[in-house]
Formats: sequence, C-alpha cells, structure tokens
Amino acid sequence: MRSLGFTLILALLAIGVGGVAAWQWVEGNFYRVLGAPPTQVGERIYTGFTPADVKLIRVSQNGTIATFELGPDGWQATMPWVDRMDPRAAVSIINFTLGMRVEDIAGIDKVDPQKAGLRESGINVRLEGADHQVLAKYKLGRQTPWLATLKDIPEPVPTVFIQPRDENHKNYIYACTGDIIPLFKDNLKFLRDHHPFYFNPLALQKIRIRSEIDELTLARESPNSPWRVIMPLDLATDPSEVKSLIEGLYELQAVKISDRASVTLPAAGALPNSRQIAITSFGSEAETVLEILPPEPPESADVRATVGDRPDTVFYLPAKPEADLASLADLPLTVNGLRDATLTHLNVKTLRAILIEPATGTAILISRNPPQPWMATIDGKTQEANEERLFALLKTVTQGRVTGFETDAATDFTPWGLDRPIMKLRFLGETDEQVIELAFGIDGNGGYFVNRTGTPTVMRVERTLVDSIPRKPYEWRHSRLWSIDRLNLMAIERTIAPEAPLMLRYDFTKPDPWTASRGEANLTASLNPSRANYVLDALEGLKASRWLPVDDPSALDALAKPSLTIKVIEKATDNMGDFTGLITREVEIAPGSNATNPGFYYGRIKSDPNPFLMDRDTCEKLATEVLEPQ
Repeated sequence: MRSLGFTLILALLAIGVGGVAAWQWVEGNFYRVLGAPPTQVGERIYTGFTPADVKLIRVSQNGTIATFELGPDGWQATMPWVDRMDPRAAVSIINFTLGMRVEDIAGIDKVDPQKAGLRESGINVRLEGADHQVLAKYKLGRQTPWLATLKDIPEPVPTVFIQPRDENHKNYIYACTGDIIPLFKDNLKFLRDHHPFYFNPLALQKIRIRSEIDELTLARESPNSPWRVIMPLDLATDPSEVKSLIEGLYELQAVKISDRASVTLPAAGALPNSRQIAITSFGSEAETVLEILPPEPPESADVRATVGDRPDTVFYLPAKPEADLASLADLPLTVNGLRDATLTHLNVKTLRAILIEPATGTAILISRNPPQPWMATIDGKTQEANEERLFALLKTVTQGRVTGFETDAATDFTPWGLDRPIMKLRFLGETDEQVIELAFGIDGNGGYFVNRTGTPTVMRVERTLVDSIPRKPYEWRHSRLWSIDRLNLMAIERTIAPEAPLMLRYDFTKPDPWTASRGEANLTASLNPSRANYVLDALEGLKASRWLPVDDPSALDALAKPSLTIKVIEKATDNMGDFTGLITREVEIAPGSNATNPGFYYGRIKSDPNPFLMDRDTCEKLATEVLEPQ
C-alpha cells in the first residue's frame, strides 16, 4: 500500500512542475530562474525594437543624470536642463545601441569592472518606449584594446566594454563594436544642443540677414527653385555660396551655452549694433531669429547670442575661424558674398555672333549660320575661325568670375575707365532681345573692371581674365596649318639637326609607295614603312596650338636655330587632273626651352610671318625614327 508521505511528495512535485510551467507560460522562458544565455559573437545585443520605438533616453554618469523625451518638437531635455537635446546625439545613442555587435564575451566574474570602466565612471544608458517600457538598459565602459572589422567599413572600428543591466542580458560583459563615449564628456553637457538652429535644409524657404549697417534677404519659391537675393536688390545667387551658408547655419555650434537666468544681457531694444540671422521654412510664417550681440571686448574670440525658439538659453558662438568648428566668420553674410559672381549666363546654344571691338585695333566678327562652321570676318575678309580660341572665349565669359562688386548704382563710369573702354564684347543671339554687351575698362591704378552695358553695376575682374580674351586678328586664324593630299604627295624632306636631310619619296600608285635616301645613299632597304606612314599621319592635318604675334621674341629666338625642318612636296593639278607644277611647303620647329622634354615647341611655316605654338606630342610624332638600325 502506498504511504501517505510518498503521496504527499508526489503532490508537491506536481504543484512545483505546474508552477514552473505556468511561470514559463507567463515569462516565455526560464531566464529569471536559470539566467539568460549570452548573446553570441557576431550577433547584436538589442534587436527587439526599432529607432522609432524609442521615446525616452536616460543617461547618468558620476552622479549627473540627464533625461530626454521625444515630443512634437523633437528631442527635449527635461533634466538637468529644460532645453532641446542635440538631435544628432539622440540618433547616435539609438543607432549605437541597436548596432553594437558582440566581438567577445566574458562572465561578470571574469572581468575587472574597474579596469573596464564599468564602476562609477561608467555611463548608464536607458532607452524606453511608449508607457515607459524598457527597451535597453546597459552600462558603457571604456574602449577595449581590440579593433573590429566590419563588412562594409574599410577601416577597423573600435570596440567598448558593455555590461547589459536588463533582465534578458545581465550576468555577462561584452566587447561590442562602436564608440560614442565622446558624446558624454564634461558631465554630459554636449547632449544639450549647442547648435542654435535646428531645421531641415531641404525645407528652408527664406534667410534674412541683418548686419550693423544693412539687411538682405534670400528666398526661393519652392524647394526645387533656385535661391535669389530679393532684398535690397533682385539678384541671382552663387549656388556654392548659398550651399556654404546653409551648411554653415546647420553646423554652427556654440563653444559653450548657459542658462539665461545666469547671464546679464542688454534689455530688449537696447541692441543697436546687434546682428540677426533669421530663417523661415516652407509651411510656416514664423521666423526663427538668432540675435548676435556685439563681442565684449571687441577682440573677443566668441560672441553671445540668443535664439527665438530657445529663450532660456544663451549661446557663446565662435566669432573667428576655429579648426573643426563652424564659426560666424565662415558664413557668407553679405550681398556681394552671396550673389552670383559669374561674368555672364550666356546661352551658347542660341549664340549666332560675337563682335570683339578693341579700343585700338581691328574689329573681329565671329559668326555662323548653322549648320555651317564658325567664321571670322576681319577687315572685310572671311575665313574659318579658330574653334579652340572660340571655346576659350566662351569658357572665359561663362565660367570666369568677377573678384568684386564695386557698385550697383553707377551713373558716371569714369572712375573705372568704363567711359572709354579698352574693349567691348557683344554677343548676339537668335533674336534682337538676346544681346549682351560687356565693356572692359582700366582705372588710374591699373585695376580692371567690367560693366554690362545698360546696367549700373560695375564689377572688378583680374587682368588675367581680360588678357585671356583673344582680340588680335592672328589669334582667330584656323589652327589647321595645311592639308596634305596623298594622291598628289611626291616627297617629304625631313631634317633633324644636326643630321643631313632625309628624303622620303612617295608614290601612291605603287604597292610599296616609300623610298628613302640621304644624299647619294639609297636607304630604302632600312626604311620602316609603318613609321613613315605614322609621320605622314601627323603631317596630314598639322595644327597649331596657338598663333603668336609676328614679333614674339621667344619664338624668333628659338626658331633662329630650328631643331626640326620638314619640307612637303606635292603635285599641282588642274580641274582635269593634269600636272601643272609643284607645290612646296616648309615648316620649322624648335623646342620652347632647353629642358630634355620641353612642354611645348615653337613653329613657323616658311611663307607665313606668324609663328605658332605646337604641342610636344605632335612634335615627337614628326621626329619619329623611320630607319631601322644597321
């Protein structure tokens, strides 16, 4: 017969098993009894929530506790300050928490907490969701000695000691990827937003800037519209400068911040020398105004400022350039600093003619009737224009930049020499309305200026910009020196100093068209026909890089002793193809310097007074050795 004691033991055992089963059903596991298993190497500690689930962040270190809540206006600090949290810090903390991957594991009894930075100096982080549900709770220690490698990151990343404190992860210390320890330095003060402005750059509609003496406003009609200065003048802006301004406002950061109650500021309305920067976003009529007080003392490296949507905070903004910190000095805050400094916005596609009128010299008309090529008309004679010079001119006037704006209200242009311009450029489009005329002048101090005819604006330009405009007739000559017809080619005589001339005879009708001789010696047997053809290819469409004046001293000096002379002999024929005589053309070439590999060469055709420049590559082709070594 079964004893009463044995029956009681079975009953208690059944109750125990039932209780454990019920506990497991409620908890989902036995972690509270047996302890949770460690997160394995390569896995992330926290995976049960998303960034959007986080509604509260609590950080404590060395007795300082900071709490932040996500509200309609973003992350706000509730203690120890009542102010905006730096949203970048919130994103960093949340992303770090979700992204820290386990690189190593040890039981809590295997790691010295003091050495791991997990004692008093450790940083306690707690993330909560709606209804204060704990999402993550851990202590962040110091960096470990190890670096981790991640798949999509080329450089090794640091790792830090992490001690989870929530029920599902405690009892282990981990080495995890990432490091946000610098966020928490100086008693957590950098978790408070040191940036006076917080805005979406893509949604920005208007920027108003008030200095001690004037005011300007930038605006755009839509997020995809270009920015313009709309006050005090309607002006196009320089996109790169506007981008620099918006990025600078977004990154502008105080070197320190204080509570308004602890700082004595001038009374409202008593700031005649204060500056303002105000921004407005699309969908809102309200300005966020940054009020910048004069520096005290005047040579101070930073200035005090307040911002409208954070009235209880005083910012100390860097007034002078500082390394790794956006400062007020880095911001383009003037009309001339923000306006478009491009010389013109010429529509090249509709351009039909360019008139170049030097004060002294011949007027040059460059024109075309599509699809015909550009033609140059000089002294009543028309020839094909030099397209390289045309490209250089168009690049100068569409990409060249002025260096300053002298005035937007000129009535007398005499101070800048624009009453008697040294040159005018007139660009004519498809219609009479598409006309732009630029006048260039020089003042009494040698400064160069430009005015768009019909406007009161005077702009300063560099002399190099004016000098780059081709306004001499010879500069517009076509770059092609000649064109060789292989059907009529008879010979090429090439002299490479100090060697005797090499005669290469050519007969297009023969299977082996080339023969070679030097003096009385027949060198055909050692001639390489492929190399001879290579030289001929370079000669066929020979071009000048740039034409030079007749009296260019450097060119004349170099060409007094040419290093390479090439004479081309061709048959002349009439319309019926009958032989009428010989045509001989000769070009002389000399290096532009005494260097082993000069960067350019001078050239001159014997029958032409103007020398020219030629590139090194072409000259090296012309000098190719065509004879095999004996």
